[in-house]
Amino acid sequence: MRPHVLILSSMYDFSTDLVVLRLRHAGVPYVRLNREQFADHQLTLDPLASTLTIHGPSGSHLVDQNLRSVWFRQPVFLRNTPSVKLSPDEQLERSQWMAFLRGLSILNHASWMNSPSATYIAESKPYQLFVAANCGFQIPKTLITNDSNCIQKTFPDRLVVKSLDTVLLRDGDDCLFTYTAMNPDYELSEATVRAAPLLAQHALEEKVDIRVTIVDKEVFSVRILRHNSGVIGDWRVVPRTELEFQDTTLNNETIEQCKLLLNRLRLTFSAIDLIETEQGIFFIEANPTGEWGWLSTTKRPIDRVIASWLENPSKSED
Repeated sequence: MRPHVLILSSMYDFSTDLVVLRLRHAGVPYVRLNREQFADHQLTLDPLASTLTIHGPSGSHLVDQNLRSVWFRQPVFLRNTPSVKLSPDEQLERSQWMAFLRGLSILNHASWMNSPSATYIAESKPYQLFVAANCGFQIPKTLITNDSNCIQKTFPDRLVVKSLDTVLLRDGDDCLFTYTAMNPDYELSEATVRAAPLLAQHALEEKVDIRVTIVDKEVFSVRILRHNSGVIGDWRVVPRTELEFQDTTLNNETIEQCKLLLNRLRLTFSAIDLIETEQGIFFIEANPTGEWGWLSTTKRPIDRVIASWLENPSKSED
């Protein structure tokens, strides 16, 4: 088969499952490659002909000039530290498959959501804050530092501390993930901060979180509430059953700022986190491979819009 859509994802990605069902129903020829199954396939990339030949569990496919779009559902930075030491063969396998994945960028006759190069720079929190400020967004006072004295002097009260990048760590059989911590004075000793930089930010405590999911020109925005009020601290630590995702319409200025941000980050898709306060709307962060499956409904058909874009994409510049 000569697919029109190439999907680069993982086996357990629910958002990808939703889009695949849409593509299947529409009869769009596609191939899905999951990173855990690369070695189960015979994959041949021809950099001069710009083709990819696939044989394996996903079937037999020739990815050539018939390809219209690539859906890149992979964070570029490697975040999962293994619980045991990797053998030299395992280290070689991991590094070379990552290089192979980046090499698929030669399929530039197709439209990407999002390209590896754009994803790489857009994942940087300092960079996206810099770009967002230049798009007109309000940004809370922010420093990236490993200097505890600097943090305490700059933020004497109302402090939020975050990891500089998404943290996914392995500790034995456990998977560790970090959340935003408010006013963590007890943790900000020189010994704990010096080892690695963190993102310190002025806390916006009287707030309502807004999640904005943008697919090309389509904007889906929800206010995240708990018992009809804004969530104190990080809403992700609250059980999903206690949260309400209420559709909301952003003002025109904020919509234009969001679209301008994606344009300047060279993204076709992003999940953007905003905070609404009495002082207005503040930009918090953008995730070029953000999750949205739990938000997609018949009234908020994110999966349908992504599938439609993949079938007939608007050519985006890289």
